[in-house]
Amino acid sequence: MIQQPDPSTSQLRQLVRAALDQQQVAVRRLRWMGEHSNHLFCADTADGDRLVVRVCLPGSRSDAELDAELAWLAALARDTDLTVPVARFSTRLATPQLPGGGRCIGFGWVEGRHCEKRPSRRLTANLGRVLATVHAHGRRFRLPAGCTRPTLDIGRLTWAGTWEATLLARRRIDPATRRLLARVADRVQATLADLGTAPPAFGLVHGDLHLGNVLDDHGQARPLDFDDACFGHYAMDLAITVDSLPEPLWPVLLNSYQTIQHLPDGYQEHQATLLAGRRLFLATFLLAARLPADGHLQLLRAYAER
Repeated sequence: MIQQPDPSTSQLRQLVRAALDQQQVAVRRLRWMGEHSNHLFCADTADGDRLVVRVCLPGSRSDAELDAELAWLAALARDTDLTVPVARFSTRLATPQLPGGGRCIGFGWVEGRHCEKRPSRRLTANLGRVLATVHAHGRRFRLPAGCTRPTLDIGRLTWAGTWEATLLARRRIDPATRRLLARVADRVQATLADLGTAPPAFGLVHGDLHLGNVLDDHGQARPLDFDDACFGHYAMDLAITVDSLPEPLWPVLLNSYQTIQHLPDGYQEHQATLLAGRRLFLATFLLAARLPADGHLQLLRAYAER
């Protein structure tokens, strides 16, 4: 693998244009949408279409992981009534400016508005049905040969083996806070072990379906960003979504989920611990990045004192 420094937006734009040219997609306007785990560009095409192009650089997801994500998205679009991002093209290429290259994936545009701050009851109810449908499909879907996805386990929830964990280890943090994180991690790990990895409890899940990854299209929830799709506990995946909602809307989502299928094994019994697992994930990231984590830590302390 060729090592390359963090690329500039201009270099990434040239890579995306090369990918679009290779796919014979004429573009009127190409704009950078931001960076999360990958860089995203919006491409307005000459024929009036709109695409989102994700740039996956070396050191991020492997081809086997990306192929698995695209296969599941295609199957969800084919087998269910969900509106999900579906790949129009996927290509790996390099440019003189970025000799290490990257993989560019062009997704069809998904309509809707971001609703993270004020989700409606209608959207929340639809999101419950969407998540239940994703889980039901994940139970029966089988990845193509050679495809892989990571696991949503305690290692992932504590960022083990990542740069964030390295940063956190170097930071000067109150020893009581470190003990709190370790105590919560032990309890979450024990709960996940208790749930087991048998098919009723464990399988292919979205992995990050919080409200920031949902668009509201006239009350219909459009799930985005399957980049964190993984094998994990359905109960943990449900907790990730629940935790992103205002607490008064939790019953709305859970009741709607149950119109499609029963709540995941262990969710009701272990809800508090699963929600603590999500806050552990968020607090660890924020502490590593030197960002405020007081709200998450306060909830973890309340959980640990129960």
